Amino acid sequence: MNHHDADIADVIIVLADQGQQAVDGALDKLKEFGLEVVDVNVDEGVVEGSCDANKVGEIKKVAGVSYVRSVFTYTADYPAGDPRDQDGPDTQPERED
Repeated sequence: MNHHDADIADVIIVLADQGQQAVDGALDKLKEFGLEVVDVNVDEGVVEGSCDANKVGEIKKVAGVSYVRSVFTYTADYPAGDPRDQDGPDTQPERED
């Protein structure tokens, strides 16, 4: 059975301003859109992370964001019991045809 809980995008976000204060302010806004931050380069004003692929367009509109690049998009299948699991446990074993 194919499972499809979410489409996730790994993104690189370039901020309009550099510096700790500008980055901190932008991070708060980005996290509201579900961005899971992986790395932050304060000197360059660049944030790397992952989010729901449907949120990329909204992130582009966040004040202080200059550019967003979706580097890689993939389908996530979370295990049964995970709060992000959308399709529940597998009721039938997968078969190789």
